[in-house]
Amino acid sequence: MGKLTLSGVDTLRTRLADDSACDAVLSAFADPAAARAPLRELVEAQHRYLQAEQEVAQVADILRRDQKYAPVGRPSVHIVQLRKQQASTRQAALIARQVVAQAAQTFVRASGLTVKAKQSPSEASAAWLGTLR
Repeated sequence: MGKLTLSGVDTLRTRLADDSACDAVLSAFADPAAARAPLRELVEAQHRYLQAEQEVAQVADILRRDQKYAPVGRPSVHIVQLRKQQASTRQAALIARQVVAQAAQTFVRASGLTVKAKQSPSEASAAWLGTLR
């Protein structure tokens, strides 16, 4: 069981589009039909979150590279724009993380997934999604 990746979640997203495949994944739970929609919402939210994290990393890399060769003194307009872009992508990632937390909470309630002590529903659902690959 590894960390969730964007390609892994994308594959899982396409796999769970079919109702029978989704029910097969949820067969261990009491009511697979009730947990189908929350599972799809969770996978979609996880996909958006991983995309946002990737965008944050890309903007940070570009900013680091451009600041490395920038002249000393007042920052250029380009650097200022990159800093604004970095702030907006970070904000989008934080919002996406909140959406994942809400979707995970909904999925845990609907499915009855067991959450260990000192483990958030997001962590439990991410670990469970990691086992599906």
